[in-house]
Amino acid sequence: MGDEIYTRLREHIDSMPAGYPATDSGAEIKMLKKFYTPLQAQIALSIGPMPETAQAIAARLDMDEKEAVTQIQTMASQGSLFRITTPDGALFRHPNFIMGLYEWHVHAVDKEVAELADDIYEGLFEHHWKNRKTKQLRVVPVGTSVSGKDTVKSYDMIRDLVKGPGKGPYAVAPCICRVEQIKKGNEVTRPLETCLTFGLVAQYYIENGIGKPLTQDQLMEKIDECEAANLVPFSTNSKEIVNMCMCDKDSCQLFRNLGKFPKPAQEVHAAFHAAIDADACIGCKKCSKKCQIDAIVQTDIPAAKKRFVQRVDTDRCIGCGLCVGTCPQNAITMVENAVFPDVPDNAIEMSVRMAKERMAIAAASKEMA
Repeated sequence: MGDEIYTRLREHIDSMPAGYPATDSGAEIKMLKKFYTPLQAQIALSIGPMPETAQAIAARLDMDEKEAVTQIQTMASQGSLFRITTPDGALFRHPNFIMGLYEWHVHAVDKEVAELADDIYEGLFEHHWKNRKTKQLRVVPVGTSVSGKDTVKSYDMIRDLVKGPGKGPYAVAPCICRVEQIKKGNEVTRPLETCLTFGLVAQYYIENGIGKPLTQDQLMEKIDECEAANLVPFSTNSKEIVNMCMCDKDSCQLFRNLGKFPKPAQEVHAAFHAAIDADACIGCKKCSKKCQIDAIVQTDIPAAKKRFVQRVDTDRCIGCGLCVGTCPQNAITMVENAVFPDVPDNAIEMSVRMAKERMAIAAASKEMA
């Protein structure tokens, strides 16, 4: 079959809401070859985003049913298909590349995969993130930065978002971006196990050995650990959580690409931005050292001890709130953005919105051609 089967698979995955664009280097095809045998690639082409039994999928394949079912189960155990375990048996569906099958291959990442990921992420940001109304992730402020605010929605309060009835089980896995850095031979100073998942996805992580289970108390401790490590919470872009990335500019692909935009604040979903009281600021720069997106800059206004007042560049601030707790003068507060993000109710609604927006863009491009 050569590369043809992988080209077709690339197109199939690109048809999913989050996309999987072609790159000039061919990195996306090389990545698929690392994760799928030719037979598995052929099987994947027959599997869509709606959950089905292995037998229903096998009926569409020109192969022995028992062999097909075995292959489907193997692909799910390897991270190439999503498996939903129900009392009546397992259901399978094809996932997005990000967030999905790539993260589910975290334990298969080697130096080659880590290097291929750079080009793939750049393609995803250019074609499926930049200027898109609905994105897969949104910023959730760290808890200490918005506590006590009456206007904060429950889905913008990190602990309210992740705990409670129906949110579990919980699981934590290695951050794939920090794994990439390690495989490239780079030093990683922040915690490795920070990828948080919830509900059915957490169940999949636990069943596949991708991550380990957490109790609710352990989840709270993990969130505290991430805030202490200066990590930015990026949650599923919905009111019901599925996953949460804990990101930093030293390791993460998200920040590597966000930092290229002149106005990163316009490229994320966030309900708040930080503001510094110039009269209270003593110019210690503790806040700027905390900022992961270089949104805090020095003014020419004198402060104490030959220092200068700091200010927030609202074009860059993504509203994570990490700077708030570090200020010794309590000079930083979180301010509501003029326009609150329109957050989908759940991941299904988010995916539908993303798919519709892609269809509209494709139709507009076709008309212009």
